[in-house]
Amino acid sequence: MPVEKIVIKGKHIYFEVALGWFKEAEVYDPFPVILLFDEHVLVGQCWTPKGGKLQGTCTDPLIVLDGLVWGLDGALLEPDEQGGCNRHREMAREYGFNVANDTPIYRSVLAMQSYVFFERIGDSVKIHYYNGLLEGTDCPEYKGKHKGTIEVPLIEFGEDVLRVFGEYLERHYKRVEKVRQEAYGYNRMDEYKLYLKQYLEDLEDWKTLKEKLKVSKNK
Repeated sequence: MPVEKIVIKGKHIYFEVALGWFKEAEVYDPFPVILLFDEHVLVGQCWTPKGGKLQGTCTDPLIVLDGLVWGLDGALLEPDEQGGCNRHREMAREYGFNVANDTPIYRSVLAMQSYVFFERIGDSVKIHYYNGLLEGTDCPEYKGKHKGTIEVPLIEFGEDVLRVFGEYLERHYKRVEKVRQEAYGYNRMDEYKLYLKQYLEDLEDWKTLKEKLKVSKNK
């Protein structure tokens, strides 16, 4: 029987969650998740013995999306407002990414061995990603594509992140947690109102900031 999937698409983001019972998964990270940004695989893996097609990494979909939101928030801060900013910069360089000395930069762990550094350069965001599970792939189409840098306009990045996160919370969160409850006797429903409240606050803050960005750009 085919596994039910949730798919959310933005302008740049493709987010997929497979629902069901997975023997190799844990109660806290039970759902295979694929996250693409402009076709770059930030979360996901591929192995020929398992069909040679891109498949999800077992994780918590909420953690993946929350990591994007934190990346957006972190990229909007100034360097002197980020207590661990310099450490994030050092870590990005350890992974071989070319980052500037004085830019806002924030590191998120989206899933197992999936690390992303969000760096704001003026009106753009550079997304430096490393997907360790894809590094050892034996699928020809994904070899050498486990790391890279994507650059996107800041406004488009913010719009996409909040659109996808909002759709997940408002349309899919409860269904995902119902599956987790049935399979593992555990869910995160008690956290729903907290995440929804934070999302609505972020959305209002983003609307205000977006207007400021547009005004600044037109000067």
